[in-house]
Amino acid sequence: MTHPVICRLCGGRCGLLAEVADGRITALTGDPSDPISGGFICETARSSPAALQAEGRITRPLQRVDGRLEPATWADAVADIGGRLKALRRRSGARSIGLHLDAAASRSSADLLRALAFAMATGTPSVFSAAASLSSPRLRMTELMLGHPIPLMSDLGRAHHVVLLGGDQRSLDWGPDNAGMLHESLLMHSRRTKGTRVVVVDPRRTPLADALDQHLPILPGTEVFLLLGMLSAAVSGGWIDRQYTDKYTRNHARLPELLAPWSVARCAEICGLETAQLSGMALKFCRAAMAVVHPGRATFAGPHSSVAAWAWLTLHAVTANLLRPGGLYENQPVIDLHPLFAAIPAAGAPRTRVSGVPLTHLQAPDHLLADEILVPGEGQVRALIAVGSGPGPLLTERDVEALSRLELLVCLAGHPSAVTERAHWVLPICHPWERAELQLLELPVLPRRSMGWSPALVAPVGEARTAESVLRELLGVVSPGLSGSAWGRHFTLLGRWLAGADLDALHDRALSWLLEEGEDPRKPPFRVDRGETDRAGWQIGHEDGRIDLLPEPVAPLLAALTQPAAPPGQPLRLRCSTGWRRAARWSTPEAPVLRVHPEQGFADGVAARLSTPCGAVDVQIRVDATLRPDAVDLEAAGLPTLTRPPEQRDPLTGVAAMDGIPASLGPRTGATRS
Repeated sequence: MTHPVICRLCGGRCGLLAEVADGRITALTGDPSDPISGGFICETARSSPAALQAEGRITRPLQRVDGRLEPATWADAVADIGGRLKALRRRSGARSIGLHLDAAASRSSADLLRALAFAMATGTPSVFSAAASLSSPRLRMTELMLGHPIPLMSDLGRAHHVVLLGGDQRSLDWGPDNAGMLHESLLMHSRRTKGTRVVVVDPRRTPLADALDQHLPILPGTEVFLLLGMLSAAVSGGWIDRQYTDKYTRNHARLPELLAPWSVARCAEICGLETAQLSGMALKFCRAAMAVVHPGRATFAGPHSSVAAWAWLTLHAVTANLLRPGGLYENQPVIDLHPLFAAIPAAGAPRTRVSGVPLTHLQAPDHLLADEILVPGEGQVRALIAVGSGPGPLLTERDVEALSRLELLVCLAGHPSAVTERAHWVLPICHPWERAELQLLELPVLPRRSMGWSPALVAPVGEARTAESVLRELLGVVSPGLSGSAWGRHFTLLGRWLAGADLDALHDRALSWLLEEGEDPRKPPFRVDRGETDRAGWQIGHEDGRIDLLPEPVAPLLAALTQPAAPPGQPLRLRCSTGWRRAARWSTPEAPVLRVHPEQGFADGVAARLSTPCGAVDVQIRVDATLRPDAVDLEAAGLPTLTRPPEQRDPLTGVAAMDGIPASLGPRTGATRS
C-alpha cells in the first residue's frame, strides 16, 4: 500500500511516498506532487527504514544496575524516575531538574510542546536544546529590533539579488527557517526570467557555487565582518533607502559613527577578500530592486553571532529589504503564531544560572548545560532528562564529565548513543515512522501557508512509546506544587495544564477553531495548503511601530568586537560545517575526516594531527582543491575533542564558536606528506 507522508527526519518537511507491506516499509520515494519538495528525497530518508530494525535498537526500558543496563518494566521506570525527581525538587529546588531536547524533539510539535510544558509545570528554567544553539542570536536580535522574537525567512524566489552565506545547500538543506529543497529551482527560474544574480560566499567552491554567478572564498568564521563591511559600504556610500529608514526605523542617524571603525577595506582584509570584491557586492545588493542575504548554518554560530544578526537585519532595513517581498519577511503559517511569539519574549524570561543567558523561545543553547551541572551552587542541575540522543550528539570531554556528576540521567532514545552509555535509565521512544504526527506549530519551510499530518506507517518496535507520553506520565508522579517555580504562577499553571492534557483532543479542538470548513490535514493529501504567504503582512512590537536599528546592547557589543588574531604557528582557519550534514550516523569512524587544500602538502588518506587553541584531534586527510588554501574542514566526529571556552561564546546569547578557530596541521606517527 502507498501512503503519502511528510518526512520528519529533518526540518525540510519533504513530501514522500511510502510503500508498506506486511508491517514493514519496503520503499520511500519522493512525491513529485508535493508543494514543498517537488519529488526530492535525501539519502537519510531513503535509508531510514533500516533504522527501524537496526542492530542495538532500544526496545524496552533499561535500568543501570552495578554499571550495566538491565531490562525493566515501564511501571518501575516511571515510579523510580518520578519519585527521584519529586524528591530532588523538594530537596534542591525546581532548577535542579534539567531537560535537553535534541533536534528531533524540536521538530515534533507534540514532543516540543510537552517538554516545554513539563519544564514550566515543574518550575525549572533549565531547558537546553540544539535548536536554541542555532536560533538564539537572530531571534534575540529580532526581538530587540522588531519587538518580538519572530523567525524571519528569506524570500529567495522573488529576490533580484541573492547572497548565500554558505554553498552546501544541496547536502545541508537551506538553513535557518528556509528548509525544503525547491529554493534552488526557484532561483534558477528567477535567473532565467528576470536575471536574478546569486553570489555564493563560502570557503569551498561547491557545485552550487559553480552553477551560480559569483563565488567569494571567505575565511571561515568571518561572516560577521562580511555583513559589517556590506553595511558600512551601504551607509558610508549613501546607498541606503532614506524614505524607508525615515518612515519605518529609528536611530539610523547613529549608524555612521558606530560603523566608522569597520571600514569596507578592514572588513575585506579580515574576510580574506579584496576590498573591491566586498564593496562591489554591497553596491549591487543595495542597487537591486529586491535583495536578500540568506544566512547559512554557521552565520550565527560564534562569539560575535549577535553582532552578525544585528548587521544582517540592519543591512536589510537600510536597503528597504526588511519585512518586504524579495527580502526578509515574517512567516504566516496556517495557524498564526504571532501571539505566541509575542507572549514569550526573552526580555523578562528566566535565565541560565551560570551564564545569565535569557531563554529564547523558552530554551537555552545546549552547550551551556555542562556549566549548569559542573559549577556548584544553589540551583545546580542534578538530574537531566535527555529527550532524544542527548547533548552533542557527540560529547566533549567536559560534557562527559558533567553527565558523570549527575544524580539521575534519563535518556529517551531509540538507538544507543554517547548519552545512553552513561544513563541511569534508558527509555525507548518511537521512530518518526512509528507514530502519527500533526505539525500543529509548523512554520512554513517555503513561502507557503501549509500544515501537514503523517500517519504511523508501522507499529512501534517492542515497548517503544512517544516521548510526549512518557513526560506526561512522569509529571503525574512528580506532581509539583506552585512554590519554587521560576516561571511565575500563570506560566506554571499553563504548563501544568498542557503537560497533562490529552494532545489528540487538544489537536481536534484547535483544528475545529482555526481551520476553514473542509480543511483537515488528517485526510488525503494530508496537508492543508493555502498557497503562498503574503510577504507584505507583518507586525512591529514596538509602540511607535518602528524598527529600532540600535537597541541598547548593540553599542557595547560593537565596542567589544575585535579583529581575530591568529596565535603563532596556527595560520589555518577551521571550518566545521560538515558537522551539520543531514545523513544519519549510527557509528563513528576511528578518525574523522579533515578536508585540506593540496597546498598543505598532505596525501589523500594519510593520518594527521589537527591542533587548535581549543584542543587537538587525530584526523584522516582528504585532499580537496575546492577549499581555500588556508582553510581546513573538519567533519562532526572530530568536534568532541574541541572545547569552546566561555571567552569564545556570544555574550548576549551564549552561542559558541564553531567556525574560524585558528589551527595548524602536522603529521602523526606513520603519516607521510606527498
